[in-house]
Amino acid sequence: MSVNNKISLSILIACYNWDVYTLIKDLHNLCLENSKLLNFEIICIDDASKNCFSNKKISKLLNVKYERLIKNIGRSKIRNLMAKKAKHDWLLFIDADSKIHNNRFISNYIKAIQYDIPQKKLYYGSTLYYEEKPKMKKILHWKYGQLIESKRKKNNFSSHHFLIEKKLFSKKYNIQFDDSISTYGYEDLFFAINHNLKTIYIDNPLYHIGLKDTDDFINDTEHAIINLIKHSKCQEIAKKSKIIKMAILLETFYLDKIIARLFNNLKVLILKNLHSKNPSITCLQFYKLGYFLEKSRNRIN
Repeated sequence: MSVNNKISLSILIACYNWDVYTLIKDLHNLCLENSKLLNFEIICIDDASKNCFSNKKISKLLNVKYERLIKNIGRSKIRNLMAKKAKHDWLLFIDADSKIHNNRFISNYIKAIQYDIPQKKLYYGSTLYYEEKPKMKKILHWKYGQLIESKRKKNNFSSHHFLIEKKLFSKKYNIQFDDSISTYGYEDLFFAINHNLKTIYIDNPLYHIGLKDTDDFINDTEHAIINLIKHSKCQEIAKKSKIIKMAILLETFYLDKIIARLFNNLKVLILKNLHSKNPSITCLQFYKLGYFLEKSRNRIN
């Protein structure tokens, strides 16, 4: 893409029980103001939310489409559906529970692809969390986001927001999110690895404001671990996952059964800590490892 060329952009947002009006309105304004955009559209698909919001209002905005599904299809299928519906050359996927950090968000993505040849690449930016401490029931997610997720984004792709060419979803390349994954967790890692995509980090932050209650966060963590176990035999995924690498190391020294037994004995105490007003991220990481070892053994048995 030459520096003088303008691009056409489809912004794709899947939502579930979340009010996306402010996010889409802000994105819409950034697109209207950007001189590098030849055309743009914003597609929002509601994945059969149980709660009703003012999301239908976004259909009144120019180049914005809103659709509500009758049946929930999950994170992977809905992304594939949006990619199929998109009509422009570039696809910018954004999680619904996001907030614009600065008015250069769209420009930063455009700048990244102006000076690059986009062969089987995707471009992604950082994830930020507010400094203000939330209510107690959301502290675990907030603390994990600040101390772990936001700091590792530079070397670890996550699909919070990313830009990719639409042609990669065509029959020629056949790149898709794995439809068999309907629950939360690691679908972005599998997406990048299974299709041998080069993930390019750019300094382009976006706030993640959709903090989960501790019970929901732990439940999602467990679902993610189950997804990881199902794909743990893939060498490329094993190389990327710290949990799998640690599990292999423990197994090498015949310590995996001991750690799994220790986890089982301490599980109640660990969960008590994770639900406290000062949860330990070390406890959370041990919980993830122990849960992986426990469920892996059950799967083998």
